Amino acid sequence: MNTFLFINIIISALNIFILAYAYSLKFFPKKWRKKVNQDTLVGLAIIFFTMLTMFVWIIYFYIRLF
Repeated sequence: MNTFLFINIIISALNIFILAYAYSLKFFPKKWRKKVNQDTLVGLAIIFFTMLTMFVWIIYFYIRLF
């Protein structure tokens, strides 16, 4: 159970890192952002990692409580 908690914390930290990166994208020059074109990829990563984080925490608390 402690290992699963550790995995949940790692996934949550990765999710926070992706959110911070998405917030900081607007500080990069527009020329670089057009060249790299990561906005769509970062948006999809936010959606899927947030869903993954939510599901692993739900599973953890379900196992922990029941």
